[in-house]
Amino acid sequence: MNIDFEDKFRNCIKKIGEIGEAYAEAKGQSWQMQELKGSMLASIINRSGESVVSKAEIIAKSSEEYQSYVRETSQAIKKELSLKAQYEMWKSSFEALRSLSSLEKATQKEIG
Repeated sequence: MNIDFEDKFRNCIKKIGEIGEAYAEAKGQSWQMQELKGSMLASIINRSGESVVSKAEIIAKSSEEYQSYVRETSQAIKKELSLKAQYEMWKSSFEALRSLSSLEKATQKEIG
């Protein structure tokens, strides 16, 4: 195998591993924040002391604390999707290198 291809393969594999780990961490955090949305809202409602749930929900959703939480969740989702895109890019790069390497081998075999 051509050394140049070998180094590129190793780099792709390394990047797939690194980005894959970061993506997994970001996905877990994103999922957790999305799942806790109801708990966060309930906590704010509970602290408001309002007995009418619909009014308490309106108050809670308009609070800075809840809006901040939604922004943080949005950033977590954005990070997750960005890392997923990078992960897919490195996987595609690996596949492209594999195809080029196969073509190079076939060409070398034909040339002799």
